[in-house]
Amino acid sequence: MMDIGREIKEDQAMALDLLDTLTYLSSIATADITRDRIFALGAQQEGITPQYLKKIYLLVKNYGYEYTKACKIVAEEARHPLLKSFLMRLASALATGEEESKFLSGEMDRMVEVYTNRYENDVESLKKWTDAYSAILVSVSLVIAVVLISSMLFQMGDLYTTSILSGVLLCFVAFFAVYALYRVSPYEKIAHSLSVKSKEQELAKKLCTFILPAVCIAALLLLMLGVELWLIFLLVSALFAPIGIVGMIDNKKIERADRDISPFLKSLGSTAGTTGATITTALERVDKKSVASLEEYVNRLYKRLRNGVNPKVCWYNFVGETGSELINKSIRVFLDAIELGGDPTRIGETVSKSALGVALLRAKRKLVSKGFMNLMIPLHGAMCGVLMFIYRIIFSFNNAVSNIMAKHSAEVGGAMSTGMPAGMGFNIGGVVDLEFVANFVIFVIFVLTIADAFASKFTAGGSNYTLFYYLSVMFSISALVIFAVPIIADTIFTLQ
Repeated sequence: MMDIGREIKEDQAMALDLLDTLTYLSSIATADITRDRIFALGAQQEGITPQYLKKIYLLVKNYGYEYTKACKIVAEEARHPLLKSFLMRLASALATGEEESKFLSGEMDRMVEVYTNRYENDVESLKKWTDAYSAILVSVSLVIAVVLISSMLFQMGDLYTTSILSGVLLCFVAFFAVYALYRVSPYEKIAHSLSVKSKEQELAKKLCTFILPAVCIAALLLLMLGVELWLIFLLVSALFAPIGIVGMIDNKKIERADRDISPFLKSLGSTAGTTGATITTALERVDKKSVASLEEYVNRLYKRLRNGVNPKVCWYNFVGETGSELINKSIRVFLDAIELGGDPTRIGETVSKSALGVALLRAKRKLVSKGFMNLMIPLHGAMCGVLMFIYRIIFSFNNAVSNIMAKHSAEVGGAMSTGMPAGMGFNIGGVVDLEFVANFVIFVIFVLTIADAFASKFTAGGSNYTLFYYLSVMFSISALVIFAVPIIADTIFTLQ
């Protein structure tokens, strides 16, 4: 299946992909393996860069090219400037006889700096676009409010046409704003795609299997039965909440695990390199308390290894149970490089440095996302509340004026028709499809609910299950607005 996120966000994806690939290559190069072996192993990895390494390897093995010439040929095919420049530097290094381990180590350090700068720039852009998103949504909501009031107070044209055009404008602006946040947000993959997953991921997957169809069926059924809309919104919020809460718990566990994997691998590699022991023996000597959030997983890993279970199966389950893609890549690099005979101390330091850099960058993004979420919750309530409040006041005012005019007309024997005197240009007391307007306001609230939930998800990042948390929060706020605002408006604005 095509990775849509990787295709759309090629720039960020390429920087992260190159960093992962160079971390792997620089780690296995410490084992003093042959050039053929480095390219062969690099070509077996997942990602964009390994596909080009595979082309280089096949040109050498099947067509007899030198590695220098093969790198230049493949570099000409590469479209992304980062990848093209890396392959050209690789060709130059191979032509001058520079050691692969030294070149790859320097390239990894360079890519760490490049990725850090790009990520920080993306975070700054994201911060500005979150402010822009808030301003755009507030502006379009006010435009709709003005159109709504004007259409009901004055004869400015067809109410249906004006409302539909306003709805189209809202959908377009909301889509553009959410898409902009998606494009500028840093590219990253938090949860892995292995068959073995964390308990929270397994639970969230099972919940999705039952809850998502239930949401669609229940919402349509209640809508057909004429149940009040705020109850439908509240039901959707309640059904999405379990998936969202489990997803957020898993996301927080992954954040802590990603932060703690760096010192764990550095300590494990240092212990194995200093004592000359195997990884299993070194794992026994590592202080389990020092690995913080990974203590439970490390203890389980050690027990499996000590009981004679296949080491590959043990480590696979260790990675799978953490649920983290960063740990998945880091452990794979660490174990492959050591298995090839590399220096555990150097490998541990290399992998630890890469993992730590990624974890620290994510912490910067979290500061922006938390501030945006703290803004979106009250802002969403305010935008929806204003629209509902305006509609309810005009609804009450229109009905009150209509009753007064009807009563006055009856008293004078029908000599005066309902409505305002001719020539004033007002539409109050005239024919207004209040049911259509009510449905239009609900539609606007629904669009804002979906847009604000996706905007929060794209800003914060995390696994896809966290989207249901933001949907649950926004739907609950919308339900509260639809239920409470009409009551408040009717209490404040009452005409006899």
